[in-house]
Amino acid sequence: MKVLFCGEELHYSYIYTAEALQNDQDIKVVKCPQSEVKTHIQAADVAVPLMCKLDAQLLRTAKRLKLIIQYGVGVEGIDIPVATEQGIWVSNIPSSSTGNALSCAEHAIYLMLASLRQQNAMRASIHQRRVGVPVGETLFNKCVLIVGFGNIAKELIPRLKPFHVKLMGIRRVPWGATPADAYLEAELQQKGLFPDLHHMAGQADLIVLTCSLTETTRGMVDSAFLKACKPGVRIINIARGGLLDLQAITDMIDSDEIGALGLDVHWQEPWDPNHAITNHPKVVMTPHVAGVTELSYRTMAQVVANEVRRHAQGLPPTIQLNHVSRVVPDAF
Repeated sequence: MKVLFCGEELHYSYIYTAEALQNDQDIKVVKCPQSEVKTHIQAADVAVPLMCKLDAQLLRTAKRLKLIIQYGVGVEGIDIPVATEQGIWVSNIPSSSTGNALSCAEHAIYLMLASLRQQNAMRASIHQRRVGVPVGETLFNKCVLIVGFGNIAKELIPRLKPFHVKLMGIRRVPWGATPADAYLEAELQQKGLFPDLHHMAGQADLIVLTCSLTETTRGMVDSAFLKACKPGVRIINIARGGLLDLQAITDMIDSDEIGALGLDVHWQEPWDPNHAITNHPKVVMTPHVAGVTELSYRTMAQVVANEVRRHAQGLPPTIQLNHVSRVVPDAF
């Protein structure tokens, strides 16, 4: 059985999965650059997309493929209806049990602190041999709005509590629906739904985006949103780059509306290192590494290895994002 990592980004996902399956003699783990996926996927039984779209055209040519497993949560790059039509299972790895969500929560705090303490200006001071500048701000006593209430937000809330911040939360569905989340909801001094977004953004010193990218949320941080924000707001994005309207950000980055941006995800990936946003003093960028820790990546590699073994035994994936009637893999 051949497991194909589609793309060469997120390199350690491949390394750790290959290690996890190295003693399984009938399973071969390989990778290829995105430009060669169309060729290599023809011989693959399992595909693991890495920053790579598996669209309808590609899936209809992958006659051997029977399982796609996303190395993480987001499956917006997979055409699930066509995968189902072709008899291909689609699965992913929820972030709650792998260390991915807590890794992302820690990284959000890192970006919050980096924006408050002016990381770029501190680096400039080192180069200029200056001491005692810039003057930073504390996270203590700030108002933080968390947009989204998924696994990352649930890991972020308790980690922010020791900083003595005022916490607010926005989510898509009504609050109070899940009793198990009651203790986390109780930590939020103010709760709202997406129609309340602009109003609550006007109260926040920092806004942390943890929500999914959908047609509704795409470009949600636009000029109207930014004008509704508290002047000097710091926006942290560890979700998806498309949540921010690039034109609005470009137009307003030099204004008083934006205090700083902490971006782990970008509009295109890899992002252009020469873009004006990349080198702007108000912007702290990291290369989509919020969830890339030894804890999360080794745990997710073991999940992928176990799912590949299940597939080799003719079993459906543990997490099923579609339904396929045929589960027995072809001989290999």
